[in-house]
Amino acid sequence: MRRNPRNLRPGVNYAFAAVIGAGTVINPIIKVVTTLIVLGAVYLFIVKPALDTTNNAIEKGSEISNNAIRQGEQQIHDSNLAMARSQLQSYEQSLQSSWPEAARAVRACAQKAGDDLAAFNRCDDFAQRIIQTVQSDRQFALSYADSLGAADAQRVRSCVKQAGFETAAMQRCRDLANHLLFGS
Repeated sequence: MRRNPRNLRPGVNYAFAAVIGAGTVINPIIKVVTTLIVLGAVYLFIVKPALDTTNNAIEKGSEISNNAIRQGEQQIHDSNLAMARSQLQSYEQSLQSSWPEAARAVRACAQKAGDDLAAFNRCDDFAQRIIQTVQSDRQFALSYADSLGAADAQRVRSCVKQAGFETAAMQRCRDLANHLLFGS
Protein backbone atom coordinates (compact mmCIF):
# COMPACT_ATOMS: atom_id res chain seq x y z
CA MET A 1 0.00 0.00 0.00
CA ARG A 2 1.23 3.31 -0.93
CA ARG A 3 1.47 5.80 1.87
CA ASN A 4 -0.18 9.08 1.39
CA PRO A 5 2.17 11.79 2.65
CA ARG A 6 -0.69 13.77 4.12
CA ASN A 7 -2.51 10.77 5.58
CA LEU A 8 -5.46 11.40 3.36
CA ARG A 9 -7.86 8.69 2.42
CA PRO A 10 -7.85 7.88 -1.22
CA GLY A 11 -10.96 8.70 -3.14
CA VAL A 12 -12.08 11.57 -0.93
CA ASN A 13 -12.21 15.04 -2.41
CA TYR A 14 -10.25 17.32 -0.10
CA ALA A 15 -10.52 20.49 -2.16
CA PHE A 16 -12.38 22.40 0.56
CA ALA A 17 -10.68 20.78 3.51
CA ALA A 18 -7.98 23.42 3.85
CA VAL A 19 -8.25 25.36 7.18
CA ILE A 20 -7.20 28.96 7.28
CA GLY A 21 -4.03 29.34 9.29
CA ALA A 22 -3.63 25.67 9.94
CA GLY A 23 0.03 24.91 10.33
CA THR A 24 1.06 28.56 10.11
CA VAL A 25 1.88 31.41 12.52
CA ILE A 26 -1.71 32.64 12.30
CA ASN A 27 -3.08 29.57 14.11
CA PRO A 28 -1.58 30.39 17.57
CA ILE A 29 -2.56 34.05 17.18
CA ILE A 30 -6.17 33.07 16.47
CA LYS A 31 -6.15 30.83 19.55
CA VAL A 32 -4.82 33.66 21.76
CA VAL A 33 -7.31 36.19 20.39
CA THR A 34 -10.19 33.75 20.85
CA THR A 35 -9.09 33.01 24.42
CA LEU A 36 -8.86 36.74 25.19
CA ILE A 37 -12.33 37.36 23.76
CA VAL A 38 -13.79 34.52 25.85
CA LEU A 39 -12.00 35.73 29.00
CA GLY A 40 -13.14 39.30 28.34
CA ALA A 41 -16.73 38.16 27.96
CA VAL A 42 -16.51 36.09 31.16
CA TYR A 43 -15.14 39.11 33.01
CA LEU A 44 -17.70 41.51 31.54
CA PHE A 45 -20.78 39.34 32.05
CA ILE A 46 -19.92 37.29 35.16
CA VAL A 47 -17.01 38.62 37.22
CA LYS A 48 -17.64 42.37 36.98
CA PRO A 49 -21.34 42.20 38.00
CA ALA A 50 -20.40 39.97 40.94
CA LEU A 51 -17.69 42.41 42.02
CA ASP A 52 -20.02 45.38 41.62
CA THR A 53 -22.68 43.66 43.73
CA THR A 54 -20.12 42.80 46.41
CA ASN A 55 -18.73 46.35 46.46
CA ASN A 56 -22.24 47.80 46.73
CA ALA A 57 -23.06 45.46 49.61
CA ILE A 58 -19.83 46.35 51.41
CA GLU A 59 -20.40 50.09 50.93
CA LYS A 60 -24.00 49.80 52.17
CA GLY A 61 -22.88 47.79 55.20
CA SER A 62 -20.15 50.30 55.96
CA GLU A 63 -22.61 53.19 55.66
CA ILE A 64 -25.07 51.49 58.00
CA SER A 65 -22.28 50.75 60.48
CA ASN A 66 -20.99 54.33 60.38
CA ASN A 67 -24.51 55.70 60.92
CA ALA A 68 -24.98 53.41 63.91
CA ILE A 69 -21.65 54.54 65.37
CA ARG A 70 -22.57 58.21 64.89
CA GLN A 71 -25.96 57.66 66.53
CA GLY A 72 -24.31 55.86 69.44
CA GLU A 73 -21.78 58.64 69.89
CA GLN A 74 -24.58 61.23 69.80
CA GLN A 75 -26.56 59.30 72.41
CA ILE A 76 -23.51 59.06 74.66
CA HIS A 77 -22.87 62.79 74.23
CA ASP A 78 -26.51 63.61 75.01
CA SER A 79 -26.46 61.35 78.06
CA ASN A 80 -23.23 62.90 79.37
CA LEU A 81 -24.64 66.38 78.76
CA ALA A 82 -27.86 65.56 80.64
CA MET A 83 -25.83 64.14 83.52
CA ALA A 84 -23.60 67.25 83.64
CA ARG A 85 -26.66 69.52 83.60
CA SER A 86 -28.24 67.56 86.45
CA GLN A 87 -25.03 67.70 88.47
CA LEU A 88 -24.70 71.46 87.98
CA GLN A 89 -28.32 71.99 89.02
CA SER A 90 -27.59 70.01 92.16
CA TYR A 91 -24.53 72.16 92.91
CA GLU A 92 -26.52 75.32 92.23
CA GLN A 93 -29.29 74.26 94.63
CA SER A 94 -26.72 73.34 97.26
CA LEU A 95 -25.17 76.79 97.07
CA GLN A 96 -28.44 78.75 96.78
CA SER A 97 -29.15 79.08 100.50
CA SER A 98 -25.60 79.52 101.82
CA TRP A 99 -23.94 81.46 98.99
CA PRO A 100 -26.37 82.85 96.38
CA GLU A 101 -23.59 84.61 94.44
CA ALA A 102 -21.84 81.28 93.87
CA ALA A 103 -25.14 79.66 92.84
CA ARG A 104 -25.64 82.42 90.25
CA ALA A 105 -22.07 81.95 88.99
CA VAL A 106 -22.66 78.21 88.53
CA ARG A 107 -25.97 78.89 86.74
CA ALA A 108 -24.32 81.48 84.48
CA CYS A 109 -21.53 79.05 83.65
CA ALA A 110 -24.09 76.37 82.71
CA GLN A 111 -26.07 78.79 80.54
CA LYS A 112 -22.93 79.96 78.80
CA ALA A 113 -21.89 76.34 78.14
CA GLY A 114 -25.00 75.70 76.05
CA ASP A 115 -24.65 72.18 74.59
CA ASP A 116 -20.85 72.09 74.74
CA LEU A 117 -19.96 69.08 76.91
CA ALA A 118 -16.37 70.25 77.45
CA ALA A 119 -17.66 73.60 78.71
CA PHE A 120 -20.11 71.80 81.00
CA ASN A 121 -17.24 69.74 82.39
CA ARG A 122 -15.32 72.95 83.14
CA CYS A 123 -18.42 74.32 84.90
CA ASP A 124 -18.66 71.08 86.85
CA ASP A 125 -15.02 71.43 87.95
CA PHE A 126 -15.68 75.06 88.92
CA ALA A 127 -18.75 74.12 90.99
CA GLN A 128 -16.96 71.22 92.69
CA ARG A 129 -14.06 73.48 93.63
CA ILE A 130 -16.45 76.03 95.11
CA ILE A 131 -18.38 73.45 97.12
CA GLN A 132 -15.48 71.29 98.26
CA THR A 133 -12.86 73.94 99.00
CA VAL A 134 -13.84 77.57 98.65
CA GLN A 135 -17.18 77.39 100.44
CA SER A 136 -15.65 75.79 103.53
CA ASP A 137 -12.93 78.45 103.82
CA ARG A 138 -15.54 81.19 103.24
CA GLN A 139 -17.82 79.85 105.96
CA PHE A 140 -14.96 79.59 108.45
CA ALA A 141 -13.77 83.12 107.67
CA LEU A 142 -17.26 84.63 107.99
CA SER A 143 -18.09 82.73 111.16
CA TYR A 144 -14.78 83.85 112.69
CA ALA A 145 -15.55 87.41 111.56
CA ASP A 146 -18.77 87.31 113.61
CA SER A 147 -16.62 86.76 116.72
CA LEU A 148 -14.21 89.64 115.96
CA GLY A 149 -14.45 93.32 116.71
CA ALA A 150 -16.02 95.58 114.09
CA ALA A 151 -12.75 96.69 112.41
CA ASP A 152 -11.28 93.20 112.18
CA ALA A 153 -14.63 91.72 111.10
CA GLN A 154 -14.79 94.29 108.30
CA ARG A 155 -11.28 93.32 107.16
CA VAL A 156 -12.27 89.64 106.98
CA ARG A 157 -15.57 90.37 105.17
CA SER A 158 -13.78 92.63 102.70
CA CYS A 159 -11.20 89.91 102.09
CA VAL A 160 -13.98 87.35 101.47
CA LYS A 161 -15.73 89.68 99.05
CA GLN A 162 -12.53 90.35 97.11
CA ALA A 163 -11.58 86.65 97.05
CA GLY A 164 -14.68 85.77 95.06
CA PHE A 165 -14.44 82.13 94.02
CA GLU A 166 -10.66 81.79 94.06
CA THR A 167 -9.39 78.96 96.24
CA ALA A 168 -6.06 80.45 97.31
CA ALA A 169 -7.54 83.91 97.95
CA MET A 170 -10.33 82.45 100.13
CA GLN A 171 -7.75 80.38 102.03
CA ARG A 172 -5.89 83.62 102.81
CA CYS A 173 -9.15 85.12 104.16
CA ARG A 174 -9.64 82.09 106.40
CA ASP A 175 -6.04 82.38 107.59
CA LEU A 176 -6.55 86.09 108.25
CA ALA A 177 -9.71 85.42 110.31
CA ASN A 178 -7.97 82.61 112.15
CA HIS A 179 -5.00 84.88 112.92
CA LEU A 180 -7.18 87.76 114.09
CA LEU A 181 -9.34 85.51 116.26
CA PHE A 182 -6.74 83.17 117.71
CA GLY A 183 -3.53 85.14 117.15
CA SER A 184 -1.73 82.25 115.51
